[in-house]
Amino acid sequence: MPKVVMQSLNDAQSGFPLLNALPDTHAWLKDTNGYFVAANQLFLNRFHLKNIDDILGKTDIDLAPAHMVDGYIKDDQRVLSGETITDRLELLNERGKATSWFLTSKWPVYDYNDNIIGTFGITRHTEVTDIEDAPFRDLNAPVEYIRAHYMEAITVTELAQVTCLSVSALERRFKKHTGKTPRQYITEVRLDQARLLILETNNSLGEIAQKTGFSDQSHFTRSYLKRFNINPSEERKRYS
Repeated sequence: MPKVVMQSLNDAQSGFPLLNALPDTHAWLKDTNGYFVAANQLFLNRFHLKNIDDILGKTDIDLAPAHMVDGYIKDDQRVLSGETITDRLELLNERGKATSWFLTSKWPVYDYNDNIIGTFGITRHTEVTDIEDAPFRDLNAPVEYIRAHYMEAITVTELAQVTCLSVSALERRFKKHTGKTPRQYITEVRLDQARLLILETNNSLGEIAQKTGFSDQSHFTRSYLKRFNINPSEERKRYS
């Protein structure tokens, strides 16, 4: 995509209806403080909003699940420094729904003086776009198995066997398409599920550790702190 340039963000929303013609694309625009200034209808629908007035002046903190906000803020910081995020493959799972592949891209927005004045992003559901040459779909089987059995003691050898891959082939595919090893991905799924339980239930930390496949609470706490830069008890207090 070419460099995103506009005179100002004030009239940005006028061009967004054109993006409604793309049935698979969620699009949004934020200023340098993270406030939404424009969005297409699919993005509004994602948050059950009726029109653009419902999103103006809001940030990810107002709209996104608490456990995802930090990641969005870090993305904005990267993009505001001039970095672009192009077709980042993301495996997203809504509870009660199957895992799906999404491609997310984000770009800095420049004014005519080459100053960064905001961020522009789009997310596409790969199953809707029917993207050709999508080898990452080869991971559907192991990913679905992990999400169905993350609370159990999954080994990489077991995962390779149930998905009819060699261990080396499985590791190559995960590294290529997610940047992670299978073991790292398993741990991330467990921690994401644990974070949901911390924020949305009254279960004790010991119960959560057990339900999400950790051998003991101390191991769970160390892993949680490494992933989210906060320990589980502090996380619960912050969002209570």
